[in-house]
Amino acid sequence: MRSKRLLLILIIQLFFHIYANAQTTNIYTSATTWTVPATVSTISVKVYGGGGGTGGQDCGAGCTNTVAGNAGFVVASFAVSAGNVVGIYPGGQGVNGSNSVTNTGGGTGGVASYTVAYNGGKGGNAGPSGSSGGGGGGGAASVVTISSVIKIVAGGASGGGGMANLAGSGSPGTNVYTANGTSNTGGVGTTPAGDGGGGGGGGGGSFGSLGGGTHAANTEQAGNGGGIGNNLVSGATTTTSNTNIAWTSGGRIEITFTVLVPVTWLDFTAVKQNDGSILLGWATANELQTKSFTVQRSNTGSDWTDIGSVPAAGNSSSRNDYHFADQHVIKNSYYYRLAQLDLDGKINYSKTVVCSSAGSVSRLYPNPVYNHKVNISLTESSVISIYNSQGAVLLKKKLPAGDNTLDLGNYAAGVYVLKAGEERISFVIK
Repeated sequence: MRSKRLLLILIIQLFFHIYANAQTTNIYTSATTWTVPATVSTISVKVYGGGGGTGGQDCGAGCTNTVAGNAGFVVASFAVSAGNVVGIYPGGQGVNGSNSVTNTGGGTGGVASYTVAYNGGKGGNAGPSGSSGGGGGGGAASVVTISSVIKIVAGGASGGGGMANLAGSGSPGTNVYTANGTSNTGGVGTTPAGDGGGGGGGGGGSFGSLGGGTHAANTEQAGNGGGIGNNLVSGATTTTSNTNIAWTSGGRIEITFTVLVPVTWLDFTAVKQNDGSILLGWATANELQTKSFTVQRSNTGSDWTDIGSVPAAGNSSSRNDYHFADQHVIKNSYYYRLAQLDLDGKINYSKTVVCSSAGSVSRLYPNPVYNHKVNISLTESSVISIYNSQGAVLLKKKLPAGDNTLDLGNYAAGVYVLKAGEERISFVIK
């Protein structure tokens, strides 16, 4: 009967799946670089230019400062290679113009983190004849490079114009790109000759915009906002957006990319054979630059020993099945795992499966059972369970080591399963 029991296959099957495509988005608000990792061939880049400063005010209680203009906004995708260095340079935000200041108070332009050529322009000061608001500083441009070549410039926002004593007299920055053709730095806002608010600074960009002038506001001169800096997109495979949006913070850059996981596992099985060996089987759905699978075994689940290796498919998008027989089985139970080696030397581990080469049931007889009594011989004390063909538990009982007899007189004729630990034995009641 023991030979029949050894013919029964114990399969512990574990299904697990590692996503073949793991998408990540990195968000940056300060200057840095990022190296394209292996398996990444495309990146999507979203870039916000630096926001501008608000214009100062001198128009009485309840008056608000003039808002800054829009900032450049670009979303584009680029083909890249592993090891490319992406330069990330968010533009600084322009400083707000001061309130009620005589002949001073223009906000400082935002500082570029790429080069000073992409700074925002300073807002104009209030006029010397009275106490009015200074213009807001323009925002600096945000810049993205790939291998030191500029790929994106998102223009900085303009600063808001300074108000005079008349409520609402300042003008926000314009959203029209105004290239002065001579500099990437935004222009300085105009200071009025008489009493009034200063103009807003222009935003930095591929071409920096002009600073704002002034306009008549009753007997004073109120500030105009500057212009937004130009955007630039070069070498993109796809450009989703090349425009400007309301943005009141410093520049921001987001990089989204997908890393391909080297292997997608489908299953991993440990199967006891009638010759005493344990057959390991596993399958993959996708493989990328895989070199081999090293089979590892442990007595405890923590100390691992290499017991063999199987070559991998390398690159495949279809199912691949692998097998390895552990012929050196001398203990009752083993833990197994796989160490998948890539061509670049990286290792990915499977999850762990457990398989018993021997169980606590040394004998179950007679089988088939004719007189409703079955004898069970155990090598050690065990909790046994009996299931019917529908999987319902009919009996669960702890039995001592040695010979035990169970009365199955209440059970109908049919097929049943005895389980002791992970061991399962089928028997028939006639």
